[in-house]
Amino acid sequence: MSEAADPVAQAASRLEAAVERLARAAANRPALMPAPAREGEAPAAGADPAAVAALAQRLDETIARLRGVLGEEG
Repeated sequence: MSEAADPVAQAASRLEAAVERLARAAANRPALMPAPAREGEAPAAGADPAAVAALAQRLDETIARLRGVLGEEG
């Protein structure tokens, strides 16, 4: 079966492309350097750690599902 007609191969290809775009975006993004907090102030926030953790969890779950469909072990 050709990759053009194989939905699993198409999904794997899209996932790989998305990961590559994320890697390029992360490499081109300046490092977050929060300003030091002044006395009595909360520190400046960078990326929301909870949002990053939730996104990472969704990506891990997507990869696990794809591996399951492909018959690969995680």
